[in-house]
Amino acid sequence: MDVLVLAAQKGGTGKTTICANLAVEAEMRGHGPVTLIDVDPQGTLSKWWNRRQADTPALVEIDVAEIEVQLRTLKAGGAKLVIVDTPGAITSHVRISRPYTSSATW
Repeated sequence: MDVLVLAAQKGGTGKTTICANLAVEAEMRGHGPVTLIDVDPQGTLSKWWNRRQADTPALVEIDVAEIEVQLRTLKAGGAKLVIVDTPGAITSHVRISRPYTSSATW
């Protein structure tokens, strides 16, 4: 399973839009199942997902403090790609996610 965390030091950079588009495109190209995780307190990705009529990509709520266990559970459940949308700042949510990403630029 690959984990992609989109993070930036400021808001308004398009992280949520990129997360949504990557997830849908990955599903369409057969790279799923894809799971989205929204750890941004604004919850824009979750709002987008709730308006969708398609069943995929999936959206799960997680406790960031338990991310290791929850990612293992997603992997065991068959997730092939997890995309995490983060707040517009480098917060503890981003730092906690870092060790689980497939690749990252820091």
